[in-house]
Amino acid sequence: MSSKKHIPDPPFGGAWKEMVKSGGDQLGIALSPDHLGTMARHGTELLKWNRKFNITSITDPREMATKHFIDSLAIAPHIPENARVLDMGSGGGFPGVPLKVVRPDLEVVLVDASRKRVSFLNRLVSLTGLKSITAVHARAEILAKDPAFAGRFDVVTSRAFTALDRFVVLAAPFLSPTGIIFAMKGRAGTEEAHAVSLSKYEVKTISYLLPLEDHGRTIVSVKPL
Repeated sequence: MSSKKHIPDPPFGGAWKEMVKSGGDQLGIALSPDHLGTMARHGTELLKWNRKFNITSITDPREMATKHFIDSLAIAPHIPENARVLDMGSGGGFPGVPLKVVRPDLEVVLVDASRKRVSFLNRLVSLTGLKSITAVHARAEILAKDPAFAGRFDVVTSRAFTALDRFVVLAAPFLSPTGIIFAMKGRAGTEEAHAVSLSKYEVKTISYLLPLEDHGRTIVSVKPL
């Protein structure tokens, strides 16, 4: 008598997608099968590249679901419609790529100083077919002197890129006159925002719990006065 062989769910298969969908629901973001399919492709390609290059230190698919993909979505409701967004120190594409997936109205530029990471990002954009998203290999302080980038963005964001005060200095030259900076931080983000000297800016904090893990997170918004 034959029995049907159990085929395990692939790392970025149905169970993984359900996890990301559940996290999105908790953030108030409805994720379609197409959204989840694109994110699964992102995760698959990221692990593939990570075998040769140091793209991310997080390699467990479940941990990637929460700490990379779901966390990246938290900023989506706070970004204005049709905004031009610069993701500084994008690394494996976070938060810029998941943000673009759920907010197709945005124009996104991913910036990283690592050529290998930018090569990965360009490959990812090609594979997913996402439009109005590009990857640029550059150091932020050099790119800020380029007229094609200086003063051109409605939003500059990053996840765990650098200390808040340094990030604001690097990000400010890219902002349009009405632009805003969003720094995605951990639980200590509120304390960091209070500790740095940002007298020329309006600073606000948005605290939330990372879905499925209940870890404290903070989005620090910084707007020039």
